[in-house]
Amino acid sequence: MLRIKVEATSANVCVGFDVLGIALNLTNEFTFERKNDFSFVGFDDEFSTKESNLVYESYKYVFDYAKEEIIPVEIGFKGDIPVSRGLGSSSSLIVAGIFAANYYLGNKYSKRELFDIATILEGHPDNVAPAIYGGLVASYKKENKYYPNLYPIHKDLKFSVIIPEECVSTQKARGVLPKVLPYKDIVWNMSRIVNIPRAFLDGDIPLLKDLFSDRLHEPYRSKLIKDYDTIKALIKDDDVAFAISGSGSTMLMVSKNLDFIPKLRNKGFKVLTLNVGSGVFVEDYNER
Repeated sequence: MLRIKVEATSANVCVGFDVLGIALNLTNEFTFERKNDFSFVGFDDEFSTKESNLVYESYKYVFDYAKEEIIPVEIGFKGDIPVSRGLGSSSSLIVAGIFAANYYLGNKYSKRELFDIATILEGHPDNVAPAIYGGLVASYKKENKYYPNLYPIHKDLKFSVIIPEECVSTQKARGVLPKVLPYKDIVWNMSRIVNIPRAFLDGDIPLLKDLFSDRLHEPYRSKLIKDYDTIKALIKDDDVAFAISGSGSTMLMVSKNLDFIPKLRNKGFKVLTLNVGSGVFVEDYNER
């Protein structure tokens, strides 16, 4: 049996729209076992067919890409990453599927090549890059291919999230974005994203607070998140950098201490503290 663990990811990291992402140690776990036909265990009924299961679609894509006959497996799933909350749940399914297929193809492709396949399936790199590589990753595009770059994170930084009950679909979150943006807003974000790696390297929370000020997507997506303004106001005087995780509804907080959490919990908000993720984990049970 093959076991694959893929961690949650927080895309954008505020000002890095479709470019930056960070892995967090909230995990979806998948198992793959050779069978005579495909079957699905642990998925909701609506995702338990070939036509509806993104793990299967990604698995099949790699076999088609390699021009090899597909190997049927039972796909098992146990998930802690919530769906449609801005924590990369769909990316975890894609990464699991392509890494499993690569295993059954005798590790035909390198991690870098699997990243390329993942970006084809996902359409952008900000979730799949940290899901594969771990840590903080920035990607750029050249000639229809993405190039990931990993940046170190200071050991004292702590990552906390508030995961609302309400879902925000990626489609809806992209639908509220304007088609045109003024240059001043683009320059505003550029001046911040270029300083993000330094702030994470140094663990500089005052700098991160200054840099976590987006003008490309958060002003529009924040309206889809009921408690966004309330939570932001509650911690505005604390040493905490605050942002929407991905397209929402989860909110991400970066700090060096957790002194701000009791006031949030006293207001009824559930806060989960996580560590930086280390990337996809593939474990071989010496299947015969």
